[in-house]
Amino acid sequence: YPNPRTFAFASVEVAFKSGARVTIDGAELDDALQYGATEGHAALREQLRAWQAHKDGVTLGDDQLVVLSGSQEGLFAVAYLLLDPDDTVVIGEPEYPGALSAFRAFCPGVEVMPVDGGGLDTAALAARLAELRAADKRLPKLVYCVSNGHNPAGVDLALDRRRQLAALAEEFDLLVLEDDPYQLLRLEGGARLPTVQSLAPERVIRLDSFSKIFAPGLRLGYASGPPALMRALVLFKQAANLHTSSFAQATLSRYLAAVDFATFGGEIEKCCALYRRNRDAMIAAARAHLPAEVTFNTPAAGMFLWLELPRGYDAKRMIAADTRDELVLLVPGEAFSTRGALKHCLRASFSTVEPEAIDEGMRRLGRMIARERARASS
Repeated sequence: YPNPRTFAFASVEVAFKSGARVTIDGAELDDALQYGATEGHAALREQLRAWQAHKDGVTLGDDQLVVLSGSQEGLFAVAYLLLDPDDTVVIGEPEYPGALSAFRAFCPGVEVMPVDGGGLDTAALAARLAELRAADKRLPKLVYCVSNGHNPAGVDLALDRRRQLAALAEEFDLLVLEDDPYQLLRLEGGARLPTVQSLAPERVIRLDSFSKIFAPGLRLGYASGPPALMRALVLFKQAANLHTSSFAQATLSRYLAAVDFATFGGEIEKCCALYRRNRDAMIAAARAHLPAEVTFNTPAAGMFLWLELPRGYDAKRMIAADTRDELVLLVPGEAFSTRGALKHCLRASFSTVEPEAIDEGMRRLGRMIARERARASS
């Protein structure tokens, strides 16, 4: 341990938009700048267990939660710990590229299930698992699901599918990796659906993130789940990065100590109101400027609009040909597929753009689609 007298900081003052102000100094600052416990800052872990109980109704033991350097670390760590080259992982299509790259690093085998307006198609998963069992073939090691505000599809996993996924995990002796960074970015009213973890706590490794509701640059998230798996995750972190930034953890911990959960929830709702405004602007602009044959869902959570062009259109080709002129930033659907599929799809994000720019962007996208129609028919 370096001597704290050598640290560069004398004190740190932080002012939050909620009105809370905190000063970190003295022994507390020394701890925030020093090496720490691999599983996370003790005070913060206690606060996060209370947070999990507050928002999800899930009670976690002291050995069931590990603080992460963002939930992306959890994706890689779980893949590293659980997957062998001859394993398979159940994923959706489309699917988050960060998860796909983590899984690909350790096993090439995937079982691809459709993602539609209700999220991961668990009926298709049930049929595939039954088929594998009947043929006496190896079952998947892991099922990956995004419960809310799916990136890129913008959909939530329906309640009946959450229940079916929990039941399938029990029936087929599977682990579920529930990745839920957009859980609290609700764009519609109503009660939140139960997490898959709450339905099958012994079968689920859950990843939560503060990137979308606090600040992504602090790289703060956490994993929770069965104690044996969390212990393995601690051993991974000891080898990979020792621990998540002590200073980042101290900042979040002091914030949670300065405001109650209701106040924090109010701050999150302000974020939701901004994203809701932008989503509504993008939906209105898409209806006004895009051809009727372009289809999309209205996302109930998250930051993304998933657009499906007619079959035969090539979104990657369109973006390469027209984006330099139109200055519209889009992601082609192929980026969200393990099979080079989804060529006619693309993702738009409404997170950082003002409504006036969203309208103009959709107007320009309409022109791009018109050009792609000509290319597709030639």
